[in-house]
Amino acid sequence: MGKPVVGIIGDSGTGKSSMLETLTPERTCILNTENKPLPMRNFNKFNNIMVTSFKKLSATLDALSKPENVEKYDYVVLDSFTSTCETVHRYANKVYTGYEIWGQYNEMIVDILIKLKALKQQVFIIALPEQKAEQFGETKSYARIKGKELKYGFFEKELAIVLYTNPIYDDDTDEMLDVEMDYVPNKRNSAKAPRGLFESKPKNDAKFIADAIENYYKD
Repeated sequence: MGKPVVGIIGDSGTGKSSMLETLTPERTCILNTENKPLPMRNFNKFNNIMVTSFKKLSATLDALSKPENVEKYDYVVLDSFTSTCETVHRYANKVYTGYEIWGQYNEMIVDILIKLKALKQQVFIIALPEQKAEQFGETKSYARIKGKELKYGFFEKELAIVLYTNPIYDDDTDEMLDVEMDYVPNKRNSAKAPRGLFESKPKNDAKFIADAIENYYKD
């Protein structure tokens, strides 16, 4: 059993990628399913692997579980889960037909999460949010997932820690000044974390979050 996987959910431009800047680049493997540079200053210093097919992603996760890569990397980042779902669906659509497409797609998504949770490294999974209409005209955010059977809660159920970016804006200029991470669920999002992991909302600092998890689960 690996360390608790951390899900990071937030809109584009709200600090999901920049939080990775605090990780040690040479000890971090980024599984880049977006096939583009991440918006962070030291991106080129990280071990960045482009994984734009289901087979390559699955094989890469298998490789990361091997002792030599457990020794090599402290952190693994999947960016993003949202585009991973698109990649897996394209593969299922090519290989299967009819009702098998979505059934196999669901199984492959579950398999990817199982492999991520089994890794010994600290894993971060980045995802975009999707809104679901709730009662009384309110909406609640969940990780965006393709396929109706996995929508609205599957991702969150599979992970022990789900954090939401919470940008802080200047009242006069609307400029984003800082980013905090919501870790307590409320009527607007599906965040969660073990009780006592954080004393207050952490900043968007992946190293701080990883260290907090390390200390929390220390024997």
